[in-house]
Amino acid sequence: MAWWQERVGYQIYPKSFQDTNGDGIGDLQGIQNRIPYLKRLGVGFVWLSPIYLSPNIDNGYDISDYQAIDPQYGDLKQFDQLVSAFHEADIKVVMDLVLNHTSDQHDWFVQAASSRDNPYHDFYIWKDAKNGVPNNWQSIFGGSAWQYNQATDEYYLHIFATEQPDLNWENPQVRLAIYKMIEWWVLRGVDGFRLDAIIHLKKLQSFADVDDMDLAMRNVAGIDVFLKELGQLFKQNDVMTVGEAMGAPIEDAAKWVSADHGYFNMIFQFEHTQFFESGHLADLSVPKLKSVLTKWQNELNDDGWNALFIENHDLPRAVSTYGDDSEYWLASAKCLAAWYFLMKGTPFIYQGQELGMINADYPRIEDYQDIATHNQYDQLIKAGKSAADALAIVQKISRDNARTPMQWNDQENAGFTTGTPWLEVTPDYKLINAANQVDDDSSVFNFYRTLIHLRATTPALISGRYDLLETPGDQIYAYSRTLGDQQYIIAANLSTESANFDFAPELQPCVKQLVLGNYIFKTDFLTNDVSKLILQPFEVAVYKVSVN
Repeated sequence: MAWWQERVGYQIYPKSFQDTNGDGIGDLQGIQNRIPYLKRLGVGFVWLSPIYLSPNIDNGYDISDYQAIDPQYGDLKQFDQLVSAFHEADIKVVMDLVLNHTSDQHDWFVQAASSRDNPYHDFYIWKDAKNGVPNNWQSIFGGSAWQYNQATDEYYLHIFATEQPDLNWENPQVRLAIYKMIEWWVLRGVDGFRLDAIIHLKKLQSFADVDDMDLAMRNVAGIDVFLKELGQLFKQNDVMTVGEAMGAPIEDAAKWVSADHGYFNMIFQFEHTQFFESGHLADLSVPKLKSVLTKWQNELNDDGWNALFIENHDLPRAVSTYGDDSEYWLASAKCLAAWYFLMKGTPFIYQGQELGMINADYPRIEDYQDIATHNQYDQLIKAGKSAADALAIVQKISRDNARTPMQWNDQENAGFTTGTPWLEVTPDYKLINAANQVDDDSSVFNFYRTLIHLRATTPALISGRYDLLETPGDQIYAYSRTLGDQQYIIAANLSTESANFDFAPELQPCVKQLVLGNYIFKTDFLTNDVSKLILQPFEVAVYKVSVN
């Protein structure tokens, strides 16, 4: 198997990971200083969110120079040292690539916006202003997707922030420039890439009005030309790829990640993270999670590979969303870990997830810095929500929930910085922090360590087939992993009430060994007479079953 199938990934949001110079912003040296922590956890590769030069309108996802490190993080020399240090620890390095758009301060766009005759003009998407705004297309961040440029008397397209103009992937010169940049990073030792917003590269070329914005800018017909080119480049350079493909239909899964002809090695699909629908919080029921996750597991069981995640830099904290961040904080943090981690695919851990970090719940909208959060709040107010109701909604879904500083200890600013942190530390840091957990065998951190070791030493939990187990009610999510005569059953009670779990009749006489649990820590428990379990609130049990 490939290294990215056997290993566990860890996403680092550099701005919030570890500051070493007191400016309140994480840096490359801080990441390097924490390599022993990551090695102890047991991860096999790290994914670094953008560290490129950027004005930081969207926290680094607006890149002004693809081949420079933002000075707030360090420089290229420090980056090279960081890659070498990771490799010495046998940890591979994956970088975030933002290929749909650049910053409006990128030299390409500065030149493009200066004149219609500039050689870089067609690096972006322009429409003449003589008839006003070109069409009804809306930005994902809210408002029109078009911005007027006086120097050329044109509008340019930006499907995210105004300061993030979309690249024109129809232009071969754009693609060539991008490909050269990618190979430049590969030569610096990068082992893989996470591809941001990759499903948006193709735009509807008629530029007509649409009723559904996805028709204009998401997975548009013809995108396969660009993705195949990209895929070939990555394969030629022998690097791992994982695409952010929110909205990719299940019937296209093979195109994206087939082992033989897929564009990429893995994709992040987001059907299980649709927290916000039509101005209200979505229903995150267990039956819905079963349906969505099993659909993707089944589709990729035989050809392709899932990227497993419940947190990232754009999502609220899992314990505050799927779990219970008060009475059952410890139990739910561990339950959620085993529940998603042991499905078929490569597990990704987002920084702080291994500690059970929870949402920020800032009391004022002014405390949030995320541009999308403020746009969502403004849209809710315009839609008639009260300030209190609008705040309550964004508190639950804000991207800043994941971006609060890493909680290293119970000292000032959670040990993240000696200065003023760029974003306020979550108030619970005195209880939830790494120093409290790394030497505590019963901690969330060490539960993740155990999971990583269990997966790494158990072939069935890497390549075994996933099968959903039928369970009545809406509390338990149970599934099996089977490889040859090895079988494991993972049963998770994703609720605050006790629930019954019945082993299937054919399994009731089998010998069952409890190899991992978050309520019972004995790992030598054997039984062949259990037909029914009573799972406590947010209890998870992992059984090895003799299928002979």
